[in-house]
Amino acid sequence: MWIVLTIVYALLIGVFNVFRKSSAQKSPILFVIALSCTVGFLSICWSAPEAFATDGKGVGLFFLKTFFIFVAWILELIAFRLFYVSSLQPINSIRSVIGFAAGILVFDEPVLWWRFVGVAVVFAGLIILNVIDKKFAKENALIAPDKTFEQQAVSRKNAALAVCLFVISCVIQEILSIFDRIFMQNYLPSQMQFWFMLFISALAWVGFLLQCWKSKKWLVQKSNFADWKIYLCGIILALADRSLFTAIAADDVLMSVVAILKQLSIVVAVVLGGIMFKEPALKQKLAVLALILCGISLFLF
Repeated sequence: MWIVLTIVYALLIGVFNVFRKSSAQKSPILFVIALSCTVGFLSICWSAPEAFATDGKGVGLFFLKTFFIFVAWILELIAFRLFYVSSLQPINSIRSVIGFAAGILVFDEPVLWWRFVGVAVVFAGLIILNVIDKKFAKENALIAPDKTFEQQAVSRKNAALAVCLFVISCVIQEILSIFDRIFMQNYLPSQMQFWFMLFISALAWVGFLLQCWKSKKWLVQKSNFADWKIYLCGIILALADRSLFTAIAADDVLMSVVAILKQLSIVVAVVLGGIMFKEPALKQKLAVLALILCGISLFLF
């Protein structure tokens, strides 16, 4: 059952990443996070009785986790503004390596040689993808980062910065995913999700209001609140997180396999992101994606 729940999470989070990127192009990043997470929190606030049974230590740990996730999301969305989502999302595969290592070193999961081959295949795909992006960037002019993706080519400088920010974000999120498994030994999925959604909403609204205060103006208009994708992101995030937290709470869960299955979000992000934003070299990226998926499949045996 935990395998099915992890796959559900991966597919949902792929859609979430693309829609969140789309909304962040039209609205302030912090506003997108704040409003979407508030909607997500309202959809799961019925679990408050269980959440309020959490001890003080647990609440503190959940807050620290949420703070670092908040930072990772900001870095991720900045990266998405600077570079193509279909190019960045496959880099998310580095999380599989972290999860694979954690499964062996932290959770004492079995060491299987073909999984090492899988890691090599995944990184080969990433190298090829990087070559494709460099070739495209070299053939196109520099751009202003505030233009929409449909109107611009991508500069090398923006691409390099975006990749660095995205890698940092991936590392933070995967390390925290490892801690989620440890947390689940003492807390319920509903408790973790309630406090996470509450804290992430509060942090985002505080950050957004500080941004408005610094700019001395209200940074959004009625049209920003009318963006349906922001509200959909909140619902999707709530469903995805509940699926993942329930999966990693299972007694027989293998975190190395969970880390790999989560990379299925790449499929959704590359295809949906490439179509929605009319990103270049989509056919080539899909071919590379097939190679990456071959590597991922080796982890399932």
